[in-house]
Amino acid sequence: MELTAPGLKSRLRGNGSTAHYWVASAVSRNAEGYPLKTVRVHGTADEIAARCRVLTSELKEWLSGRGLGEKPTFDGTLRSLIRLYQQTPESPYHEIKSNTRAMYDESLSLLETTVGDRRLEKLTGLDFKRWYANLKAPAADTEKQAKARAEAAKAGTPLPPNPERIRRAYKAMQLLRIIVGFGVVSNIHECFRLKMVLEELEFHSPRGRSEAITFEQAKAICYLAIKKDVLSVALAQALQFELTLRQIDVIGRWEKTDDPLAGGIVDRGQRWRDGLGWSHLDANGILLKETSKVEGVTAEHDTMQYPFLREIIDMFPPEKRVGPMIKSEATGLPYRYRHFSKVWRDLANEAGVPAHVWNRDSRAGGVTEGSDAGANLEHLRHHANHKNVATTARYNRSTLEKTQSVAKLRVAHRSAAEHGQNKA
Repeated sequence: MELTAPGLKSRLRGNGSTAHYWVASAVSRNAEGYPLKTVRVHGTADEIAARCRVLTSELKEWLSGRGLGEKPTFDGTLRSLIRLYQQTPESPYHEIKSNTRAMYDESLSLLETTVGDRRLEKLTGLDFKRWYANLKAPAADTEKQAKARAEAAKAGTPLPPNPERIRRAYKAMQLLRIIVGFGVVSNIHECFRLKMVLEELEFHSPRGRSEAITFEQAKAICYLAIKKDVLSVALAQALQFELTLRQIDVIGRWEKTDDPLAGGIVDRGQRWRDGLGWSHLDANGILLKETSKVEGVTAEHDTMQYPFLREIIDMFPPEKRVGPMIKSEATGLPYRYRHFSKVWRDLANEAGVPAHVWNRDSRAGGVTEGSDAGANLEHLRHHANHKNVATTARYNRSTLEKTQSVAKLRVAHRSAAEHGQNKA
């Protein structure tokens, strides 16, 4: 099947496979000074096309800021409203963090692909309800799934149907509200009407995640990562579970930069930020780091209280404790989100961790373990740096005492559980 997407170039490799690339110069002849010249794109046909559209949107934004690109115009279609939202310099789209923008782009790309040609003056609330229903419909089986389903049916053990994609549909409808709201601010007449229509509609929101990684699962992933010489992934998993840190506060994130000389770690037009560095850990094992989600809230933990975490930290010789804590062994640079997620998922699968349990559930796992161990709820909130303790987080001394209290209870709880299993 031939793939088509803005800026997409494909090349047949020696082993017979096809490599796909997004090329800036294929989008605009004015892209000579753009930091990202060529980007390898992976995934299904839809994923590749979506990634190319996101990269193209970013390039057009860059060109617009330099007076080199076409100014976004509204032609009455939903697609043009999306582009207007993404490419107008005054749009709030440019004020959100790069990782949040990536999530926005995913839903905007989905809307553009499925209903981008629809004209706003012809839309009604019934259209929006149909869109939601179509977007939440279960995904079609892949070739591998279809084969497995046929074999299971033949054996008399039919597989359950694919689940509805409620989260996917709900996010798309939320972004629809956002771009229509931007259309109101931009004085687009039809957006005033559609905003009123959307206010009358409710879309079923996905339930909050109930999954949590257990200590045994986290430990299995860590030891497998060590065995496979990806020690950094073991350290990331241990830090997330033990210290209940958000993934982004451990591995960091990459965001585009127009000034590669401004300092920091820069690669292919992107700068790394927000992740843990060895400088956040002092000689006494105290980790101090301002969190990325809530300004002014600092994570403060005594790593010496967690023997399992210290076991992994101590695998790094002193001369290696420089710069980012979590770096890809293959590149020597901090992980990009997609690469980290793939490496972690492969390890988790091999370790027997169910597919519905994600790396982001490490934080919930640590909090759940603390609760099971009898930790005080207020202490747990300090340990997790939850936004509801933004006021009390100013009292740094009491914060460290509380996180130490949670650590001791959790480790003691593990020991009791292990002894109980041994007796059984």
